[in-house]
Amino acid sequence: MRPIRVVVIDRNDITRKGVESIIGDIGEPFQAAAAFARLRDADRYLKEQVVEVIVVDDQTIHPGEVTGLVTGCYQSKPETGLIILSQRRNREYIQSVMRRGNASFILKNGDAPEQLLKALQLMTNRYPFISPEALKIINSSSALTLDTQDWDVLRLTEQGLRAKAIGAELGISQRTVYRVRDKLKEILGVNNNENLVDAARRQGLLERKE
Repeated sequence: MRPIRVVVIDRNDITRKGVESIIGDIGEPFQAAAAFARLRDADRYLKEQVVEVIVVDDQTIHPGEVTGLVTGCYQSKPETGLIILSQRRNREYIQSVMRRGNASFILKNGDAPEQLLKALQLMTNRYPFISPEALKIINSSSALTLDTQDWDVLRLTEQGLRAKAIGAELGISQRTVYRVRDKLKEILGVNNNENLVDAARRQGLLERKE
């Protein structure tokens, strides 16, 4: 049986190796062909090599880059499927990833390894997979939705970055960071950044810490 080559893109060394390990445990026909920390690091490899599946953890990747990758693969590599691993609970973002029909979307939780297996199996037959929690967000008219800037500020706040560092990372002003944080606090009913992260975890916007 011809191997199904999988490329993993994840800036976090631990989770990147974890995904590689999952693929290794699945065994044939899946093969972890290469792993990269950043999209730009993988760009040359993806242009030169035939790859059946790309697994991307979007934690440190701007949503626009992710949707750009999905669109680019749809146009130039129609034989390649993508699997996006995410904590972004934004309906519009999930829909934009799924729109082309060449990408699966997994909202990360305790079932992520099992869902990754399902997604790999379906993507080899050109069928996209969406995890149950992500599907709920798309189908729910009352889902708590944040725009991509809100989500990115929340994610970087969770990582402990101060407003100045968040602004530099996202290319926005400190004032905008403060405004977004104030908006998030109002939505979640808290009054400081520490409680903001905890409340976001309780609402399922961020992955719970054990």
